[in-house]
Amino acid sequence: MTKKKYLSNKKTAQQTISISPALKDWVKRYVNVNHRKNPNDERFKSVSTFYNHVLEEILKLFEKGKTLDDFERVEDKEIKDLLEPFTFKATIPLYEMVSESNRYTPFSFEFTTRFILRYTNWMRKQYKPGNFDDLSLLFDRIKSRYGTSNVSTDMRLEIFPGKNKQPTRGVLEFIGKQRNLHYENCKYFAAIFGMLGVRLTDFIYSPVDFYCRLDLIETDLLFKKELVKKERLKLLKANVDYIINYVRMLDEKDKYLWMNLAEDKELLICFKTKAAFNKWIKTIEKDLRKFSTQDAFLQKILQFFNKLHWIRIENVKDLSFRIEQSLEDYNKQKQFLIDYLSQHSEVSQNNSIYYLK
Repeated sequence: MTKKKYLSNKKTAQQTISISPALKDWVKRYVNVNHRKNPNDERFKSVSTFYNHVLEEILKLFEKGKTLDDFERVEDKEIKDLLEPFTFKATIPLYEMVSESNRYTPFSFEFTTRFILRYTNWMRKQYKPGNFDDLSLLFDRIKSRYGTSNVSTDMRLEIFPGKNKQPTRGVLEFIGKQRNLHYENCKYFAAIFGMLGVRLTDFIYSPVDFYCRLDLIETDLLFKKELVKKERLKLLKANVDYIINYVRMLDEKDKYLWMNLAEDKELLICFKTKAAFNKWIKTIEKDLRKFSTQDAFLQKILQFFNKLHWIRIENVKDLSFRIEQSLEDYNKQKQFLIDYLSQHSEVSQNNSIYYLK
């Protein structure tokens, strides 16, 4: 390869190339957008200047041993710097397993406040009101991190500007590699769109191909300069609910529904037979004998029945509790409780409070 230092720097030669109209328009749009952002940046002074700069820099990279394939792995530095404090290298099979139980858990803004606000504020600074070209370029930058990785294979965003004052719509297609991590990313993008001011109108998901499609529509929040945090959080929740609602959950494993039911203190678990009760209490008892102390045995047993919503513990140290009123309607279940506790302790009662000794 002939190195540039042996050639003239004067821009007098011309090179004609054939490109598609779409690519030509893309380059022109990219140059115009960046020229507006940085009017003094010589690289974006004109399309010709931009082409010259790109070709020169690419040839420098080739001389250092880089190839065209390396460009597929290039990550936007600003995006990387933004997300780096919130990411870490992890073992995918491990976190794929861990994230399974979180599949239908609501997106907790309180848990991720700092990250979501920082990410949202950065994104809102990247585009001007009404400028969807800016949004397209922003997506291309974000795609450099998410588009091709160990958890996803491709992303594609299409924007359809509204006509006659109709709202602009969009479609995000996202293909993943891991079942549970991909679903978490779907929730994540729905949440981010909500914070930006974009409403999710439909969600198509294939558990076989790990394919998802988010149908989107702009709201008045999209180009508001004010944060309007309360309204954006409301839209965030609505978007995520579109993905984790009971219509989808009921088609899934029973455990997802049961996890939600377990949080409701107005519900209790009943065993169909004494054999079923014995099976579970023996399983719990076995672990208590193996991993706990003898002194803590009765405390842990009470905690088990408390989680079944059969009792309400008054004082765990005194081993005192009340039997939930709802259990009184299930005499068989109540008898299971009393019989078992009587095998391991003396049960006494003072008014409505029971004690173990």
